[in-house]
Amino acid sequence: MKEETKVDENFKSAFNLGYRVAEELNLKTLIFENQEKIMPENPMHLGMQQFIDETKLSINKRQDKSVDKAKGKAQKKGRGKGLGF
Repeated sequence: MKEETKVDENFKSAFNLGYRVAEELNLKTLIFENQEKIMPENPMHLGMQQFIDETKLSINKRQDKSVDKAKGKAQKKGRGKGLGF
């Protein structure tokens, strides 16, 4: 059984602030190198990391969709050609 993790209001507000800052700046990578080692439990940095991770996932999903569409168009385009009919 999963145990619920309880978070206080200060943690939530700092996490949300970090997320909004990263969204406003449109961050693609962390601001500081080796940030995990420096501040592993800082809620603001965790919020920034969450935004970056979600952005990477959405980019990967969009790329997968575009690759699928390109494959579909290539298959449709090549059908029936060169058969001499």
